[in-house]
Amino acid sequence: MTASFDFIAACRPGLAMRTRDRSEVVFTGVDAEAGLIHGEVRMFGACAWNLDGRYRDAPAGAAGPLDLMPPEAAAEAKPRKTIAL
Repeated sequence: MTASFDFIAACRPGLAMRTRDRSEVVFTGVDAEAGLIHGEVRMFGACAWNLDGRYRDAPAGAAGPLDLMPPEAAAEAKPRKTIAL
C-alpha cells in the first residue's frame, strides 16, 4: 500500500475505485474519526477499509485482493514520430 495517497480525502460517497483484484468499489461513506471507509463491492456486498486502504477484515491485516488501489495517474501522451517521405 502506498503511504502517499490519502484515501480518506479521496473517497466520497458515490465515487468508484478499484481493489487489488480489479473489482469495482462504490463508496457509501467515510468515517474519518474512526479511520474507516465504507463501500459496496459486487459479489461481496458491504465492505470496510482502514484509512490506508487495507481491507478491514483481512486476516492479520495482511495485504489481499480487497485492498483499495489508488487511481493511476493519467499517462502523458507520447509524441508520435513521423517520417518524411
